[in-house]
Amino acid sequence: MSVCFSPDGNTLAYGCWDNSIRLWDVQTGQQKAQLDGHQQIVMSLFFSPDGNILASGSYDKSISLWDVKTGQQKAQLNGHDDAVISVCFSPNGNTLASGSNDKSIRLWDVKTGQQKTKLDDRSNCINSVCFSPDGTTLASSSQNQSIRLWNVQKGKEMQPADKKYKEILAQFKAPLFQNNSVPESKNITILRISQTPLFQAQDALILKGEFLNSEGYDLTQLLKSKGCCFLEDYKKK
Repeated sequence: MSVCFSPDGNTLAYGCWDNSIRLWDVQTGQQKAQLDGHQQIVMSLFFSPDGNILASGSYDKSISLWDVKTGQQKAQLNGHDDAVISVCFSPNGNTLASGSNDKSIRLWDVKTGQQKTKLDDRSNCINSVCFSPDGTTLASSSQNQSIRLWNVQKGKEMQPADKKYKEILAQFKAPLFQNNSVPESKNITILRISQTPLFQAQDALILKGEFLNSEGYDLTQLLKSKGCCFLEDYKKK
């Protein structure tokens, strides 16, 4: 259900359906340790920035902090009313964020194991949490297809009026989605590849054509970024 590399890339941790956590040596492919303590499936794993602590979130509503070197459980964090789906350390390693099916996010003090803040989404179950690189903002996604940004210091959701919010939002507006309207012509042949909003292509060889989605955005650059080769361009080179 969950996998995570240690910061140095030498250890791979994964959470199992048998409620255990396994640590594997990446170089040898051998299992180094098995961490037992959770009563239900391990849903999420995250290493601390220094790689000394592994945090795990489980369907048993608890979070465990493990000493990676000894394989011993350092602490168990309790407070969620439902399954813990996602955990994430802050960049400095002092705070752990957890998202749960109880529609809340909790911020924990790693040193004391005490809960510092509770953030209520109220809309739906939390699927994932992630700190910004500077640790001041926490992003969360939920099952209602929304992403929310939280001010970590203030312990509340950021509003669209906030300057920081606008700066983050601007990063999502890639040139790919700017005013690429469908050309006006009566002689356009349209081949509908799929009626569902799912489009997958990687390392494809493409003879020629225009790739526009239903909103008129040109997907050519997206295809190229995924390793696709347009033979038409290759011929010109």
